[in-house]
Amino acid sequence: MKWLDSLFARIFLLQLAAALVLAVVFAVLLFNEQASIFARATAPLWVSALQPVRQQLARGEPPRLPRTQTVTSLVELQPGPPPDDARVMPLIPRYRALLSELRAQGLPVARLAVSGRTGRATTWLELQDGDKRVWVGVRGMLEGPDIRRRGTLGFVIALLVFVAGAAWLSRRIARPLQDLQASVKAFAATGRPPLPADAQGPAEVRQLTRQFAEFAAQRTQQDEARDMMLAGISHDLRSPLSRIRMAAELLPDAPGVRDKQASIVRNVQAADRLVGAFLDLARASAEPLDERVDLAALTRRLLDSGDHEGVRLELLAAGPLWLQPASSAALERLLVNLLDNAAKYGQPPVVVSLQARATQAVLTVRDHGAGIAPGQMDALRKAFFRGSHDRGLPGTGLGLAIAERSVQRHGGEMTLLDAGPGLAVQLRFPLAANP
Repeated sequence: MKWLDSLFARIFLLQLAAALVLAVVFAVLLFNEQASIFARATAPLWVSALQPVRQQLARGEPPRLPRTQTVTSLVELQPGPPPDDARVMPLIPRYRALLSELRAQGLPVARLAVSGRTGRATTWLELQDGDKRVWVGVRGMLEGPDIRRRGTLGFVIALLVFVAGAAWLSRRIARPLQDLQASVKAFAATGRPPLPADAQGPAEVRQLTRQFAEFAAQRTQQDEARDMMLAGISHDLRSPLSRIRMAAELLPDAPGVRDKQASIVRNVQAADRLVGAFLDLARASAEPLDERVDLAALTRRLLDSGDHEGVRLELLAAGPLWLQPASSAALERLLVNLLDNAAKYGQPPVVVSLQARATQAVLTVRDHGAGIAPGQMDALRKAFFRGSHDRGLPGTGLGLAIAERSVQRHGGEMTLLDAGPGLAVQLRFPLAANP
């Protein structure tokens, strides 16, 4: 079970097991010692009080026990036989020790039973001399048969109180590590460092939390510096590429020049696409998310623009699907990117479906092409990776990497699904509350 493998469960069960072992050991030692002290103090009084009955049995006389007999006002005897509700209680330490001590002091007790309620219980002793037997009751402040019910109830209450305390303590110990785990998972998914917070838990956990926060901040700064450098280099490359292309187009239309001119233009266009992809990658990581965007309206507006003919929209959401914080420009580029990929590498029809599921907006772009070769689904997310069916087509291999980064910045997830036929790219975004 997954729950049993958690830190909380292990700490909780360890506490519970240790407490039960300590409780059993303590109870056995304490109760047995108390029972032994009680038996050594009580047995002489009972032996003295029951001596006449023992002598009558030894002489063969029928026992004549008065209805009430007092020995130093401590022992009250009652004639038998015991009532029907009398129970043998061999597991109660006090009775087990008392029976053993009575026999050790020479009182021939064959059996012991108890009747009545705790506090006014009667202990019934079956005295035996040869084949002659007689029951005698000794009344006192002892446990009755109801002690089992009381003991069980007390044990259940104590166990519930301890379980609640152990659960609280285990949660308090495990919570800092669970928070750290959530921060690591969120940072891996979104690339955003965790919000500053006071580290909690043991010193080792607090130190680990601070070190992770420092690592995340440094990694974020490095990513921002890399994206800035990438954007700068890409922007600076566009001007010389444009000049090269313009110069190639101005070459004279002479024999042998036309093919070289076409090759230059084709390579410049490929380099320009790569530079544009680098710019999109940098923008996907740095564009501010400071808007409230209706994803349903944005999708309808983009598909109604006429730039994506043959794309069918299946809008299953009845109302607006608000995303916040968000960037309408980034979301539009994201959807255009996925539609261009579906048109370039897939086959029509391309279907865009949008619906609300609980607290998420789910956008799916599906084509009906050859799909993805088995085993390449995860690799397709990586930058510059291209599927085996797409090697002959122009492209940079950055499209899905850019799309996933944009989705993660909006707090969502991207999943690639084998649509059979075709590929389905499913995006899930957390919904904001309606204004």
